[in-house]
Amino acid sequence: MQKHKLIPVILLAGSLAACSGGHKNVMIVASGSFTVNGNTITVDPSLTHNEQETAFSGDKVTITVKTTSGTTKTFDLTDNGSYLLNLQNDTLIGGIVNYGSTERPGSIGADQLNHIIDSTKQLIAGQNASDEKKTYFVPPFTIKKVSAQDNAKIIGSFNGIPHDNDADGSGKAPEVYKFFTTKQKREKIEELEKEQQKLKSVG
Repeated sequence: MQKHKLIPVILLAGSLAACSGGHKNVMIVASGSFTVNGNTITVDPSLTHNEQETAFSGDKVTITVKTTSGTTKTFDLTDNGSYLLNLQNDTLIGGIVNYGSTERPGSIGADQLNHIIDSTKQLIAGQNASDEKKTYFVPPFTIKKVSAQDNAKIIGSFNGIPHDNDADGSGKAPEVYKFFTTKQKREKIEELEKEQQKLKSVG
């Protein structure tokens, strides 16, 4: 079976059936517990994190999200593919994970570090989210189609990225997308900026 090794540096700038099955695969991530009953999702908000992958079929699917506080919102899905439904309190940002056959790279250079910091800050502000680049900015209680593949893997903010991405029966590996909360990314930027200062002092 063909496998690809993960390149651990992700540059943010930059389940089900195969696509021919005609499914709308939705990764639901929520702050609180939720239940899925048909096309209705009922959320009980809290500080706990939960996520679930659910497949919907049909030419047009309308998902209704209800909260125990009385809020109701609907989302119309017309295209097949993989979606991220953000029911968390924070915006989610992220994008496609690049797998390759190369070994782990060495330490990040100053220019690359600067690029990661700058592009992440832009994505937090929603400035460089792009379907073409496969980078995404998903505010709370919104849904976003992230892939035409309905078997794409969407990794939520509190789960790690798999190091191997196995090919499916057709010999093609599914796309993998990783998302973080903006809070997580701001904390990461602080760490990177400290590293940036160390590189400047050495230089």
